[in-house]
Amino acid sequence: MNSELYDLLIKSEKTQQSDEWDLLYNNLPVVIAEDANSLQAALERLDDVGGYGYVATWKKNLFAFNTKLLSKRCGLIDENGGLLKAARVPKN
Repeated sequence: MNSELYDLLIKSEKTQQSDEWDLLYNNLPVVIAEDANSLQAALERLDDVGGYGYVATWKKNLFAFNTKLLSKRCGLIDENGGLLKAARVPKN
């Protein structure tokens, strides 16, 4: 993945690189949705892990997403790795 959003996120101390996902945040997968149009594809990618993970987006686009429509398991982070909505952690 090569985008301005990714470049900002990777600089955050809260995220780590991942081979399988765009990034990792608190050891959970992160998928990037730069706008509302890419949100559905991002959520479908998280379906592979039961929806547990984070969607990263621009803070300025936060109001374009209805956070109540996001999966109850899925969290949301901004371009600086700031937590906007916590993800639920799967029970083992």
